[in-house]
Amino acid sequence: MKKLGLVLSLFTVTLLLTAVIVTVFHTDVQNTLGGVAAFQGTFYFLTSVGIINIPQGALGAYVGAPGAGSGGVQVISTDKNRGSYMVYATNPEYEGKTIFESYLRLETQLINGVNTIKFLTYAGDSASVLPTERRLDRNDKFAITRLGFFLLKQPDGKSNGELCAYPNYTQFATAGLAADLESIYHGKLNITIGGKRIVNGLDMQRFRKVSQTQQSAATNYDMSNLYDKLTPITPNLNIDGSANNEIEVIYPSHAAWAGGTAPATFKHYLVMYAHGFLITQGSGNI
Repeated sequence: MKKLGLVLSLFTVTLLLTAVIVTVFHTDVQNTLGGVAAFQGTFYFLTSVGIINIPQGALGAYVGAPGAGSGGVQVISTDKNRGSYMVYATNPEYEGKTIFESYLRLETQLINGVNTIKFLTYAGDSASVLPTERRLDRNDKFAITRLGFFLLKQPDGKSNGELCAYPNYTQFATAGLAADLESIYHGKLNITIGGKRIVNGLDMQRFRKVSQTQQSAATNYDMSNLYDKLTPITPNLNIDGSANNEIEVIYPSHAAWAGGTAPATFKHYLVMYAHGFLITQGSGNI
């Protein structure tokens, strides 16, 4: 079955390439198809004997220019993370840099009467970096591929609070509290990097993830895991450690809004959680 799938994939790619060349350059269909097939056969022969290596998950490749002033063989991948990785790994700007999958976790306490939530991105932004946070070094860059925003009820002095991708009525059981917290997901996300607005009014509803089976008691959990609650981001968002990063969530509030009112010995937070690629020594000041 795998071999059949590969043959079908090659046939499809061949037809698509032929159609594009014929349409753009008005060439003869029969000769063009023969030329493309010959190229495909030669290319896959070279890959089969190891002269050209294709990364795992790749369907094929084409010669193109992935970025300004660069060129080479670009991978067409079935794995979105592999495709994102190749964008950065083949970019001359990051030549010699170490690139690997990682995460950011930024936390801001919810305060009654404050309807703009700002996230600090640098490890040195303040002396109160929480133990569960993972911020960005000024010398690095982080490319966000998946993003989520979670409500957190954290016990004072501990780090075992559950991340909730919606106002969980079990975690936020005080009367009216979950309803107030719902307004955060009616807000918008703005991101400004180095004075340039790269996200303008992205709706927070896309980050509200209610599991098919919800938590019903302190002794059980939602059905889905954290990865399922992260939203794919296209195009990827690049957070530069050396830039002035402004990340904020603005949500509608009212005079009696009490989402920041936590039980004694607890605090409420909004958590920005991002998966992606950490580019060490990749910031603009290197």
